[in-house]
Amino acid sequence: MPPRCTCGALLPEDARFCHKCGKPQYEEDVQRLAAEPAAAPQTPAAATPLPASARISFKNSRAVWISILVAGGTLVALMAIALLLPPLFPLVLCAGGFVAVRVYNGQAVQPLTPAGGARLGWMTGLWLFLVLALLSAAAAISVSSPEGWEQAKSMWAQIPQASKLLSLTQHDFLMQLLLALPFFFFLVTLLPGIGGMLGAKFPRKRHV
Repeated sequence: MPPRCTCGALLPEDARFCHKCGKPQYEEDVQRLAAEPAAAPQTPAAATPLPASARISFKNSRAVWISILVAGGTLVALMAIALLLPPLFPLVLCAGGFVAVRVYNGQAVQPLTPAGGARLGWMTGLWLFLVLALLSAAAAISVSSPEGWEQAKSMWAQIPQASKLLSLTQHDFLMQLLLALPFFFFLVTLLPGIGGMLGAKFPRKRHV
């Protein structure tokens, strides 16, 4: 009579394991399997954190230099726009963050995420704000004297876009310059951050 497993399956002769339930049919196989340690459950590998040089921060020298260079170019563009088309200021600021991300992604191993692009755009805007703050401080110092104030008024009289400043007193001009700095900080850092986020969402060109 052919051997039968405890599960009821008929086994061929010399079968060491049941073809239906897999139960070992010899005592040595039962003891060997009982002695083997159970295999540890495999856990998914943890995501490898990015190195510090790949994160967008002031510790990333490449991100710092790109943001500084793009901020310089954006400042030149803003000075030209100020005389021609002042309403384009927000667009130029957004373009600064966008360009910074596109330049960074050009040689990056891994393209920036939208959050990383926003940080790089914010850094670009921060350098730009620092330069504008220094220029504002220099302007405040230059007009603090009566002679400097008169020279500033004569210069504004030759620029149509600055004609509104002629109606201000020296004190009012200095107060408006001081109160405008927080607004400038918000505007000059937010818009490049938005531009950087948009730049990170665009697909990167692949080099053949």
